[in-house]
Amino acid sequence: GGGGDGGGGGGGGGRAAVPVSLDGMDLDQSNSWYAGSSAPQPHPAPKHVHSESILDGAVGTSKLAKTHHMQGAPLHPQQYQQPPFQQQLQYQQPQYQQQPQFPQQQPSQLQYPPQPQFAQPQFAAQPAQFAQPQFAAPAPAPHPAAAAARAVPGPAGCRTSSTTMSQITGNRFNELPINALSKRALAEVLRYEFMTLVQHASIPTSLTGVDVLAKAKTGTGKTLAFLIPAVEHILRAPKVQGICVLIISPTRELAQQIEEEANQLCKLQPGVRVQCIVGGTKPGRDLEGFRHPPDILVATPGRLNDHLENNGLQRIVTQLRCLILDEADQLLDMGFRPAILQVLRCLPPKETRQTMLFSATMPQDVKTIASLALRDKKQAFIDTVGKEDNTHQHVEQLAVVCTKEALLPELVMLIRDRMQTPDYKVIVFFTTARQTQLYAELFNLMGTPVLEIHSRRSQPQRNKVSEEFRTGARLVMFTSDVSARGMDYPDVTSVIQVGLPSDRAQYIHRLGRTARAGKDGAGVLLLCEFESFFLQDVKDLPLQTRPSQPLAALAPVMPAVARALASVSDGSLCTAYQAWLGFYNSSLRRMGWTKAELVAEANDWITAVMNRAEVPPLDPKTVGKMGLKGTPGLVIGRIESGGGGGRGDGGGGRGD
Repeated sequence: GGGGDGGGGGGGGGRAAVPVSLDGMDLDQSNSWYAGSSAPQPHPAPKHVHSESILDGAVGTSKLAKTHHMQGAPLHPQQYQQPPFQQQLQYQQPQYQQQPQFPQQQPSQLQYPPQPQFAQPQFAAQPAQFAQPQFAAPAPAPHPAAAAARAVPGPAGCRTSSTTMSQITGNRFNELPINALSKRALAEVLRYEFMTLVQHASIPTSLTGVDVLAKAKTGTGKTLAFLIPAVEHILRAPKVQGICVLIISPTRELAQQIEEEANQLCKLQPGVRVQCIVGGTKPGRDLEGFRHPPDILVATPGRLNDHLENNGLQRIVTQLRCLILDEADQLLDMGFRPAILQVLRCLPPKETRQTMLFSATMPQDVKTIASLALRDKKQAFIDTVGKEDNTHQHVEQLAVVCTKEALLPELVMLIRDRMQTPDYKVIVFFTTARQTQLYAELFNLMGTPVLEIHSRRSQPQRNKVSEEFRTGARLVMFTSDVSARGMDYPDVTSVIQVGLPSDRAQYIHRLGRTARAGKDGAGVLLLCEFESFFLQDVKDLPLQTRPSQPLAALAPVMPAVARALASVSDGSLCTAYQAWLGFYNSSLRRMGWTKAELVAEANDWITAVMNRAEVPPLDPKTVGKMGLKGTPGLVIGRIESGGGGGRGDGGGGRGD
């Protein structure tokens, strides 16, 4: 069985076909970039399926690229100087009736002529319309292979979650036409036998060399879906003098997961090296790795751009063969669009490489980036989500609106209630990293142990907490939204959102952490009275509302709350105050507040709610950056540690 977001094994039992569309082409008439072995097809797909082109709205059909050999321009039409080799590679065109039979042996000597010109292949006209395949609303039933897969122990840190198990197919990795050592690593190192739905649908298509735009949910095996074809780029062509594969990920945790899985997949491959560069680590260590460039580089956007623009990384990506954007919708939702565009400007032209883009959703921003990154007439769209029922349409949801003073005791009551569920697993989202830090400290002081993950924690701490929550049970984890993106946490029983979501999409995305893989779950939205306008944005959802509980009902927890507030560190209060100001300052228009009203509300929160005797001072530079200079009620001064501020994560740490 597979593994989490990128683990192998899983694939959807009940869905017989996955839509695959090729913009302006038929897979029968394009190029195959390697000579591999054909694989038996346990579950042959129908000849034609329909999908709608997400880039231009065209509707058409294509054949699934499981066994088709492609003719035309090579996968790597280089436009830069390549080192000379002695002999021109001659591909052998197989003779076949229904399925191609590829030669097993690889040519040992290759020659790339200097400065070849890319010849645009001719593509077949888009086929006629077919009826859109229907997807079942509930999650697919696991394939019988899933039960056997559960019995196979995975490697240390194996991410075989219930989400992944629900996606297992009966199609085996050893049937893929890939390098023999990769097959051994999948079986012996990763201990995966069966592919997930996204792996089975996308890997054969990616191996043909076309660009791929894939729609698949987090935790369904996307990482191996793009790593396996990426590794083939390294093994099937002469070694480049620089980085061969570049993978861009939205967060540090996800980037490190990809690095770990890539190292496992390449463990038996001599000389294949993987490097990961992320924010929060020393840049000098990255530069040491660039002295002998890795074959695969995994990066978050901020650190990647820093090295491209300032440290000469651009010189060792000139022969890039494969670019991968993972969790593309989250990359863009987190504000990385300018960074991604800058990366694309620093890379060789898109005609010289294969690009794979994976995303759980397909908003307009993702389509725009796809149109810039993918080749116009050599791309496939693969959808493993379809029209299945969305979590936010059927999961139990409750909204509680209360005063600022009642918010903390209400949260205590809610969490204690959710901890009554057997093997409970509760995620609590806060608006900023500093708010997450403050509430985690308060709950631990009250004797309710909680895990804590946000950008103000060190990377090793974040990794440890993430792994503990992912693999454990009877746990509560407090998190900022940014730090939890792209992570697959299985078996979450409840999601609690404290404070104003940035928008409807964020509310739904967070809620989607529970009730996965056909399991039960529930969501709670806890708002202050001045945030209740947000309920209008989700009025079409099955969201029940209730007012705050009466004081008598909250009385049992009030002594513990009072003791925790008296004991919490002053540093946590000061940085949380600054974060509170920064967060709501970015939402003044939504709140309908003036700057003076914002400051008055913040001062009331820190003194009346958090019981601090005085309003904390703010650094003059911080006040200036917030645009609050001269606003009455602020105390200008110096504090020892900076903190908070700004939308989403209290002023930083978005994985860059």
